[in-house]
Amino acid sequence: MTDRRKLWLRLALWALVIAWMAVIFHFSAQAADDSDRTSGRVVAWLIDHFDRSFSSLSPEAQLQRMEAWSFAVRKLAHFVVFAVLGLLTFAAFSMDLPPRRAFPAALILGGVRAVLDEVQQAFVPGRSCELRDMGIDFAGVFLGAAFLLLILYWIQRKKLKK
Repeated sequence: MTDRRKLWLRLALWALVIAWMAVIFHFSAQAADDSDRTSGRVVAWLIDHFDRSFSSLSPEAQLQRMEAWSFAVRKLAHFVVFAVLGLLTFAAFSMDLPPRRAFPAALILGGVRAVLDEVQQAFVPGRSCELRDMGIDFAGVFLGAAFLLLILYWIQRKKLKK
């Protein structure tokens, strides 16, 4: 890869990291009511498409089921959003660092963003700072970066076999 292409790729990757952090900031800045509406639309769609027995439940059981779906959707959203961040930060750091250094660098940056995400939510009406969510966020960062690391090792291994 030419130096010019590598520079543009490096800039593009860091721009994606920054843009994704802005997406995370946007969702974390939503007041609880707005966040509930967003996840509520996802939950309603999931129930419509995957929970055939929902309409036959009592109103109390429906409420419990909706709360369970909502909890799962919100925690999965944390995980996926931060997995993408882990993948992007690892890719960006990999432009200048070997994988054994890019991986911990991605974990540190993603981990710091996970902590800042929860601290930010402490100042948003109706939201809170939760240690559990920090752990979920960090697990996402770890698995996102690890996924890309494994792909790179797999590609490298295939090249060595040739």
